[in-house]
Amino acid sequence: MASNFDSESGRKSAIAGFRAGAAAAERDGALWLPDWRDEDWNVLFGYTDIRTVQSGDALIRRGEPDHTLYFVLSGALEIIVQSSDGLTMGRLARVQAGAVLGELAFFDSGPRSAGAWALSPCEVAAMSPDQYAAFELANPRLAHGLIFALGRILATRLRRTTAKLAG
Repeated sequence: MASNFDSESGRKSAIAGFRAGAAAAERDGALWLPDWRDEDWNVLFGYTDIRTVQSGDALIRRGEPDHTLYFVLSGALEIIVQSSDGLTMGRLARVQAGAVLGELAFFDSGPRSAGAWALSPCEVAAMSPDQYAAFELANPRLAHGLIFALGRILATRLRRTTAKLAG
């Protein structure tokens, strides 16, 4: 798969797109690390594999055992959950550049709890648990910041879910 990370200008463009999307911190799934410089993002994305997802294709399928963490670099995806009867589907969210997907399975090693389909052509940076371990070993300060940012995303999503159930 061709990647924006194949060239210096492509890397800068992908990082700029991710950072611009993440700047909208209120949006569901936005990764907010305001103190990170382009060099920090470059280091992080050096521990990922860049994947292209065509419009209409699935990035994540509910129930799969995959534990990859995804950083959306460009495009838009829709997060869908299927009921236990397998017939009813509900839209949980729409995410764009700057969002992170797959953090639940990344942390708990459980099966995917929802699916994600591309609404437009997308490019994502995929990080496996092994890639994260290598990133953490080589860059503990950046890894610490990333883990806390992912924790904030999980906390925000849990608070929203709790508010929906309580309201």
